[in-house]
Amino acid sequence: MGLIVLFYGGFAAVLIGSDQASYNGDELYVGPIDFDSVLAKAEDSGYDTDGDARLTESNLIEPGDVEVLEERFENGYRVHRVALYYNENSYENTYLEFCKYDGPELVITLWNPNHSDTSDFPDDSWMLEILGLSLGLNETGSQELLGRLKLEGEKQYVHISTNESVDFPAVYAYLNQNNTNTVVESGMWNDEEFYRDGKQIGYIAYIIPEISVGTSHQFNRYTLHVSSSGFVRADILMHRASSGKKIPEEEYRAVFKEMFEKLGLPAEKVDELEFEYSPGVW
Repeated sequence: MGLIVLFYGGFAAVLIGSDQASYNGDELYVGPIDFDSVLAKAEDSGYDTDGDARLTESNLIEPGDVEVLEERFENGYRVHRVALYYNENSYENTYLEFCKYDGPELVITLWNPNHSDTSDFPDDSWMLEILGLSLGLNETGSQELLGRLKLEGEKQYVHISTNESVDFPAVYAYLNQNNTNTVVESGMWNDEEFYRDGKQIGYIAYIIPEISVGTSHQFNRYTLHVSSSGFVRADILMHRASSGKKIPEEEYRAVFKEMFEKLGLPAEKVDELEFEYSPGVW
């Protein structure tokens, strides 16, 4: 019995010793920024940097030339995900999705949550239209992909991979010609929803340049996420065995103010940052 108590007591001590408190910040708009200057100053200041600053990932969709989006995202953008919805009869939340996920191949997924049988696919005419429009295919090419989707069996979602590329300008033009309302979300996460007469017909998730800038102070890790759109988010991961401990507010705000100053961001905005404290699991 003593050995069991000793074992579990030691195990609990290890878990508690490795537990960490943290501060998770909300995103805040700090105003227009010179993103290239922020990148350069982060490197010159010796901060650790990470993120998708250059938008060179092979698992993003090339957007082509869409003037209105180039004006919206002045520092460049890529497309992460496109979804086109089918809204006939009982096909609620049924859509075709185009996304590269973790590799260079495009993944086409039919999400059909209320219909598990391939005989309950959306009308072939709609599927062929959307596949042809989205990928710039002729009828033969669209038929081939639709056939492959149907071969996946009776599931609420089926997917296939292809080397085809999304014709994003054509998709964006289609959504803008057929919608009656759009909802644009801007910030650290950027997306756009398209509706016609109250029903969703499309969704686009955008990726824009963003960088994570990190530094350590008193063994605690401070990270500032900076988006080219002028939004920032600040986080703190405290040192090991910090469960239940806190950092004085004036201390952590002083660290972030120094980071803001070195990156060329308005330091007075640090006072507007809001944090949610997590004492740790235990």
